[in-house]
Amino acid sequence: MKNCLFFLILIFSTLSVNSKELSAICSPYKSDCINCPEHQTLFPIISLDESSTSLDIEANNSEMSGDDTYLFRGDVELKTDTHYLAADEIQVDQSNEITTAKGKVKFQDESFIISSSELDVRRKDEIIIATTSDANYQNINSGNLSPNGFAKEITKKGPSLILKNTTYSVCPLSQKDWFIEADNIVLDQNINRGFAKNATLNFFGMPILYLPKYGWVLKGRGSGFLAPSYDNYSESAINDKDGNLVSDDRSYRFRMPYYFNIAPDRDLILALSYMSSRGFVYEGKYRQLIKPKLSLKKKDSIFELESKYLIEDKITGSKRWLLNTSIDLDITNNINLRAKYHRASDSNYFKDIERTNSKDKALKSNINLSYVDEDNNLEASILTENEQTITAYPKYQRALEVNLEKTYRVTNETPVKIDLSSTKFTHHISSKASGVRTYGNLGVTRTLSNDFPIIKTKADVNKTYYKLNNSSNISRQTAGAGISFSFPFEPGDKLFASDFNHLITPSVSYNYRQKVLQGNIPIFDTTDKYDEIITFSSLTSGERYTGLDRVTNANDVTLAITTSSNNNKLKFTTQTAQTFYADDEVVSNTGSTNYETRKSYSDLVTAIKLHVGDRFNVSNDTQYDIDKHKIVKKKNTLSYSITPKKFVSIALSDEGAKETAQIYGSFPLSKSIHFFGGLDRETSAGITNTETTGLAYESCCWSARIAHFKEGGGTKDYDYSTGLEFIFTGLGSTASPLKGRIEGNIPKYNAELR
Repeated sequence: MKNCLFFLILIFSTLSVNSKELSAICSPYKSDCINCPEHQTLFPIISLDESSTSLDIEANNSEMSGDDTYLFRGDVELKTDTHYLAADEIQVDQSNEITTAKGKVKFQDESFIISSSELDVRRKDEIIIATTSDANYQNINSGNLSPNGFAKEITKKGPSLILKNTTYSVCPLSQKDWFIEADNIVLDQNINRGFAKNATLNFFGMPILYLPKYGWVLKGRGSGFLAPSYDNYSESAINDKDGNLVSDDRSYRFRMPYYFNIAPDRDLILALSYMSSRGFVYEGKYRQLIKPKLSLKKKDSIFELESKYLIEDKITGSKRWLLNTSIDLDITNNINLRAKYHRASDSNYFKDIERTNSKDKALKSNINLSYVDEDNNLEASILTENEQTITAYPKYQRALEVNLEKTYRVTNETPVKIDLSSTKFTHHISSKASGVRTYGNLGVTRTLSNDFPIIKTKADVNKTYYKLNNSSNISRQTAGAGISFSFPFEPGDKLFASDFNHLITPSVSYNYRQKVLQGNIPIFDTTDKYDEIITFSSLTSGERYTGLDRVTNANDVTLAITTSSNNNKLKFTTQTAQTFYADDEVVSNTGSTNYETRKSYSDLVTAIKLHVGDRFNVSNDTQYDIDKHKIVKKKNTLSYSITPKKFVSIALSDEGAKETAQIYGSFPLSKSIHFFGGLDRETSAGITNTETTGLAYESCCWSARIAHFKEGGGTKDYDYSTGLEFIFTGLGSTASPLKGRIEGNIPKYNAELR
């Protein structure tokens, strides 16, 4: 990788869209919003009685001019079930259904309020039409946003507003950080859209963007262009299709997306990207919610289909593409289908076309059909999977897997569980062993005592059969049993503070499993949990390996003690354990080796956890070598969280050959500005995996942030990138291109800008 720097610039297109519900955006008038004044309206909102059928008029003076014309003067108020009108003077022409108001005019209906010096209201074809000049307006029925502005001329026709020589903004009345100035604006609530002609976007009084035509959604989502993006990048040294060396630090990409609001339960995004060094990339993403017809579950199923296609790469001369589709479908109350297909044209697609250091080592595809019957304690599933390797060494894949689990209860204290599975494993390398593994296990547990001490027993027998393609078939059978004693007691107030609840639980357990030669069995899906730090849970579980290709022999005793102290503000727990082995050999998962030697006892492992309220958490896992009198492995974590934008999280790990440090956090610098950052670094090798820093500004009606990324691919040769974006609330805001990337690098951080 070569160092590269690109800038992501978000601008507005000539037609934009709001792709999410405006109600999800922070209201300018909510108390928990940043830098927002109290609720402001042009005048106090009047409560209208929708059940009223009469016309109520209040005035200091009134007179009648003709048979059907009335003139009211002095603090005049006119109210119906849907309208309110107040002025110094109001004339009502009943026969022509015309009302004229003059002097300090206030007009209100179900959607808008208008203040001016003069207003005409008439009824035509059952539609109320109001016209005024030199008026201020405000929408009072637009979710959490309150569009407002000034117009030389306003015509209100039913639920729609026509504005001439006007301004438009969703900022509070006293805080016009941005506004649109246009010759003409139509706020059409019949189709839920706003349209502007010859519009200029002003930011703090400065014009920053001219739009001949501009459209947006008044409330909710709708079709239209999304915000485009632009970035600069550098091409690494590579030979093109003609054999010429390519190395370009001045390449750029421009992307223009369009959003189709097909229906409330489905949408489509089409985008065209132009990469100066490689050509046009065509993109599409379809999403749909599927309501289960046979399932009574409330959760809607999700279907997604995404594709990207480059007809001919100008450098390689080949087609480049990406396809990603997934579905999560509840067919019935008991049957669920999960499927995913993820493929790219080649392993360099993400580096060359996406311009990202993908964390995916392989593109996985799978189909999983599952059946769960909780009433009868029955689970069954059928799984098939495949993967396309990107950066990882290819692993075994489950070409087909069938699982069945059934639990019978002899008594409430004696459940009997049957596990059956059959898996066909395949590998990209033909020389690797492959075949079908069939596994069956019969296990029983019984609680002999729930008092002091608590006594539990277990026993199982399992058989595994391997039908292999390139070697003879293998059969393995093991049996095991165990018993555990726990002695929980409460020490009382004499030893500890009286406002705490204390519980101390010493325990001893014995496990036995016969020794079986397993070096001739291929390793399909087994890993050694002891390769990393040995934790309390992994040691006391009695099983060293994941997967089914290795079964640990046992003839050992584990001593453990757990303590817990808590009150309504603090919880403190400790766990300590050590295992003593009667056998000096344990089943190995190294090559064809049957056994590896071990000491007569394990390392001492401890776990400490401290929770102070809901904000402060500390944990420590330690693996201590008694013979060497030293800590061989440890992991420490600390987190303090007030909100998803005010927290710090630190994790330090020492696994002997590898030391890592992870630091994440966000901290407010003021009421409207906060810092965010994250570091994932392998300190023992001096390599930074990811480093992210940035600043964000949030106000009632606009937000901005800048983020800098440093990403490594396992070496000290890094990619650098910087992103900058502005979000004007209510003007075609979309899901931020930076949001997912920042949250992926900084866990627990909410990168949603308000």
